[in-house]
Amino acid sequence: MTTAVRHGSVADARRQVREALLEAGGVIGDGRPAAAATPPLPAPFAAAEPVEGSEIAAVAVGAPPSTSRDAAFADGIQRYVVEGRIGVTPIVRAYVGAAVLDRNDRALVPVQHDAEEFIVAPLERLTDATIARLRETGLAVRDCRVSERDHPILDVQLAVKEIERRRQSAEVRVVREFRRNHPDRWIVVDGSLRAYDDSLRSSRLLGVIKSHETQFLAGVDLETALTLGPGYRTTVFRRIGDRENTIFSWYLRLWDWAGQDILFGLLRVERERGARVLDEVEDLSRWLLAERSPMSTPDFRWDRLLYPIHEVENYLKAKAGSWW
Repeated sequence: MTTAVRHGSVADARRQVREALLEAGGVIGDGRPAAAATPPLPAPFAAAEPVEGSEIAAVAVGAPPSTSRDAAFADGIQRYVVEGRIGVTPIVRAYVGAAVLDRNDRALVPVQHDAEEFIVAPLERLTDATIARLRETGLAVRDCRVSERDHPILDVQLAVKEIERRRQSAEVRVVREFRRNHPDRWIVVDGSLRAYDDSLRSSRLLGVIKSHETQFLAGVDLETALTLGPGYRTTVFRRIGDRENTIFSWYLRLWDWAGQDILFGLLRVERERGARVLDEVEDLSRWLLAERSPMSTPDFRWDRLLYPIHEVENYLKAKAGSWW
């Protein structure tokens, strides 16, 4: 069967499709070309329920302060390379690092750093002699899960899972050490609070999530969250399921998404549950809006990457050097 191909310019086709979208009440997107589907999401859906009112609503947070508050910011990085294989089993060399930068009077100063270089492999597939030889390199040799059968791609993915776990552990360590020395300081961490224990989460810890792989809301609630205007937040909701039921969350739009992807400029914020969260949410949201400036350009994630977190990443990259 032959499919008819429309004749005419690409610009003309694009214009007509966009006009049809607008006439149907839609919103124009960024229109970036792609040739392949994105990888499947491991956990696309979760559950939540409102805790600020009976439904999810959009709330204008008001003008941000002219200056950002003194606070600390934490993040981590990871690098890896498949150095080779024993048979088809991958031998992966990896590097993880994490740091906390503290801001005093607008100056961001590194105060905590943790880094590790190591080897990752499914040890049950290697002989004792091979493991001993790998340890002679002077690097720690870490085990990782194995796939049901040998698989050259899946085995590397499982090794990366172990690398991610160790990066996350490094992030928790630097935050815990900073908290020990600064019990009352606000700390903004890049990512979810799920990795942090109750003692850290109940302190002044704020998680900012740039990716939106898991959707907690549905229907009208989801549409409200994902179509927020700039300077708006959702009302607070509670994540449901095992430990996550202690985490309160809300969406916050930093920049206008008109003409961009629907997730452009959108953060999800996490805070340990408690009555104070509903009292703090407006102030915390205005604070995060103030962190839009300066922008984290030229990083392609600038619309969701807070500048202090961007600076933590730059510090970690400098510490890692040209790691290969």
